[in-house]
Amino acid sequence: MTIISGKIEPIKRLKETLHSRGIYQFSSIRDVNSFIKQYDSIKQSIPETTKNSFDYQIEDVKLALDNAIKLSEKNILTKFFYYYRTRKLRRNHAVLIKNYNFILSEKTSESYKNLEFIKETVDGLYSTIAGAIGENAVVRELKKLSDQYYLINDFSLKFNPPIYNKRENDRIYSIQIDHLLVCPSGIFILETKNWSSKSVENIDLRSPVEQIKRASFALFVYLNSNKKKGLLSNHWGSKTIPIKNIIVMTNKSPVNDFHHVKVLTLSELNHYIQYFEEIFDDAETKVIFTYLNNKISSNT
Repeated sequence: MTIISGKIEPIKRLKETLHSRGIYQFSSIRDVNSFIKQYDSIKQSIPETTKNSFDYQIEDVKLALDNAIKLSEKNILTKFFYYYRTRKLRRNHAVLIKNYNFILSEKTSESYKNLEFIKETVDGLYSTIAGAIGENAVVRELKKLSDQYYLINDFSLKFNPPIYNKRENDRIYSIQIDHLLVCPSGIFILETKNWSSKSVENIDLRSPVEQIKRASFALFVYLNSNKKKGLLSNHWGSKTIPIKNIIVMTNKSPVNDFHHVKVLTLSELNHYIQYFEEIFDDAETKVIFTYLNNKISSNT
């Protein structure tokens, strides 16, 4: 199985946003998807679940009261010790019973408000959730490869001085890549797009294509410059580390074709990656992965 490093960036961003708004019930994309699918049934069940929860609360107070009364009857010391506790519990229980309908109505209304707040928050994070779903699907697919493959999620690198692209007159100070796959045939840069049919028709693909080509250029120069001459060297000289670019469409795929960038569906991904001839042995592949993986922490 593929060796994986790093967390998916949209999932990290999603959790941070949800936690900042006091929402902690989701621990995975699966949890979010489950909530979206079950929203209507959750809403319909609120009166019953709220009533059950309130009944349990009353039952707990009654049990605590009965226990306090029993303990207070042991001797004069316990009677004195539990007097005020028994009195307080008796009063609380009486208030809950007397105002049962009003309290239940308030609790039910609050449950509806909380559910709507969570739903509105999740709806507002649609693009982040869609991105996380897409990237999660890519990771699951890449996991099927052997342990000769190394995957770095949310790879980022800063350059000082910046890398200059003379053709584009562009100084590149940093790059961010959804997935960086290091394997015996080289490096694959993968950008994931979880776009609907409507999005595919309306969104210009040149933006992610230019983004991935820019990152590829900078990383290629960085790895194969004279400064990195010793990274993969032998008595014949230094080996060039090739980089291939892939945009993975996890939902709908366009018919466009681009120079130096391959647009693939999820089902085509692993077959395409495994097509290329191996040029590095296991030790060399691990050297490249370790070098890049270490650069993430040292570059932040």
